[in-house]
Amino acid sequence: MRSWPGLLVVLALGAPACGGDRADDDGGSADASVAPGPGDPFEGLPTGADQWMRLCAKGYGDMISQQLCAGTAPPRITSLKELQVLLGLGVVPNPNNDPNINKNVRVTLTGHSTGIGLRHVTPLNPRAFLMTTPLSTGGPNPQYQVMAFARGEPVVELVANDPQAQTLRFFLVRFHPACESAPGGCSPADLLTPSIESGWTDYTLYDDDTIENTTLGCLSCHQPGGPGTRKILRMQELANPWAHWFYIEHASNRAAMLDFHAAHGTEDYAGIPAPLIDPSRPIALQRLLQNNGFGQQPNVFDSKTIETELMNGASPTWASLYGAAVAGTAIPTPYHGIPQTDPAKLLPMIQAYQQAMSGALPRDQMPDIRDTLRDDALADMSIRPKPGLDGRGIMKHMCQMCHNSRLDQTLSRARFDAERIDQMSREVRDEAIRRLQLPDTDRRKMPPERFHALSDAERDLVIQELSL
Repeated sequence: MRSWPGLLVVLALGAPACGGDRADDDGGSADASVAPGPGDPFEGLPTGADQWMRLCAKGYGDMISQQLCAGTAPPRITSLKELQVLLGLGVVPNPNNDPNINKNVRVTLTGHSTGIGLRHVTPLNPRAFLMTTPLSTGGPNPQYQVMAFARGEPVVELVANDPQAQTLRFFLVRFHPACESAPGGCSPADLLTPSIESGWTDYTLYDDDTIENTTLGCLSCHQPGGPGTRKILRMQELANPWAHWFYIEHASNRAAMLDFHAAHGTEDYAGIPAPLIDPSRPIALQRLLQNNGFGQQPNVFDSKTIETELMNGASPTWASLYGAAVAGTAIPTPYHGIPQTDPAKLLPMIQAYQQAMSGALPRDQMPDIRDTLRDDALADMSIRPKPGLDGRGIMKHMCQMCHNSRLDQTLSRARFDAERIDQMSREVRDEAIRRLQLPDTDRRKMPPERFHALSDAERDLVIQELSL
């Protein structure tokens, strides 16, 4: 039995990060009854009603704040479904395809993420999106919101437009499943099955300012130009056939969906009734972005062009995107192939999940079903560094997107600037070396295990570079 932080290291709405202490300006007393444990990326941040009062005092004008800050105390929420209903994103069965049912919400799922689910989202454990319905006129929505959730972590990602401030508001809901208070903590069966979606004992709502100095910070990805620049919604695969998304009309996408169904059968997922998963379409999210001014994406993944080029053996388009990620100037590009999973790993995980759900396998013996990625895909996914890099190159690839000169320079993680390695002080270099050698379960480990993995040899190369 393992707690949530322990589960994160089984695998070799936010952005990848290379480390960071808690946001010192937002630290404070925590409610001991729901305080995060060691290794939790939220460790040291205020929790519960304390954090709710801090956030709601900011007076945001978005739809999420309007609902969650409406009363004199945090609203009681004990499940993902209750949160969705509160925000107006609840989905109900619609066996007759009645257009008046679920008309205010659209859903889509992806089997691959380059955000905070980089190592955790797979076709067996997809990331679900529930969103405000895009306007049929093609115009911008006066207000809109998007929720993202994948099993495995007690976190829900939220974003909404604040029309008063003319900016986006990003939030994380850190909820507490009942297993966290159990003697052995949470097991994969607690976190990767429907169990995680209900039975919450408490939760805390965080905004992007509060979490920005943690490994779950949103703005490295969603405000790539740095403080004072425009915040953006991101969808790298912004056109048909939406590689890696659940899109049943396209053969490779459909194959990934079949893997999902082989494990989950008729099970609802992320509050979405099972019969509505196949009819979901990524075009809903695409239209929401385009209608609201995010149709021009940085480092966009052109699925059709890349797929066509790969028929000839290689994709120059993908290679260019990957080169930017290796250079540390862009977030990881999606993997060029579909699927990114290893069939030799996939089948045992499907079987284990089925057996655990049927009772044939004890729940405490269920493995982490996310551990299905192909070993030879990890570098191309930017989970591992590109082969052949020296210590400086590894830091560029693994760290620079989150440690660069565009950051808010008041954040502690700005002291480690992978763009300016030669200008780092001896003190900063030594601290980086220390953090490179921390155990995987420590939230200060560099790079964070939730995003990246270094071999001993690769870690030694980085340490040698920092020792100069």
